[in-house]
Amino acid sequence: MAYKIVLGYWAGPGKAQPARYLLEISGVKYQDVRYSKPADWFGKDKYALGLPFPNLPYLIDGDVKITESETIFDYLIHKLNKTQLLGQDNDKYTVDTLRNLIGDIGTRLQMLTQKEGDDKTKFLNEQVLPKIKDIHKFLGHKEYLLGYFTAADLYFLSFARNLKKFYPETYQEFALTFDGLVTRLEAIPQIAAYISEKRHP
Repeated sequence: MAYKIVLGYWAGPGKAQPARYLLEISGVKYQDVRYSKPADWFGKDKYALGLPFPNLPYLIDGDVKITESETIFDYLIHKLNKTQLLGQDNDKYTVDTLRNLIGDIGTRLQMLTQKEGDDKTKFLNEQVLPKIKDIHKFLGHKEYLLGYFTAADLYFLSFARNLKKFYPETYQEFALTFDGLVTRLEAIPQIAAYISEKRHP
């Protein structure tokens, strides 16, 4: 490959993180563009990169220029010949469901940061915790969400690390079940190196 894949997103993990994990475990060199200042995106790159539908995250791979996190992940999983991570047979639909569910939880956690007091507690209890409990129940005592390693686990790792960092008390409610999978995923050599090299947002 004469060029590097370029993946652009805000400075935090967010919606780009599963794609970063996928690139890392695939051993592919890529340029991880992170925008810490809104002006660098809105005032500079948003309309200068030739993206058909300018948004974050974005991916540029030669002549391919795409946006939207799920589209980016699907593009990469096929390009990198990792389609086995989409699941076996009908498990594919469960993997898709988990990817969407975990993405939805991430969106709701972001919305939670904009709420205060009783409104925040109500939103957490009614709009966030029930969905986390669904993940908790589905995982149970399995080694991976589907019982074997899939793309859903990469989404889970991003979600679980964020939850533990920003909402530690909430994470603690599920730690007995979540910790094992988080530890298992963080021990994957490429992900362990990624974290230890301080490149992980």
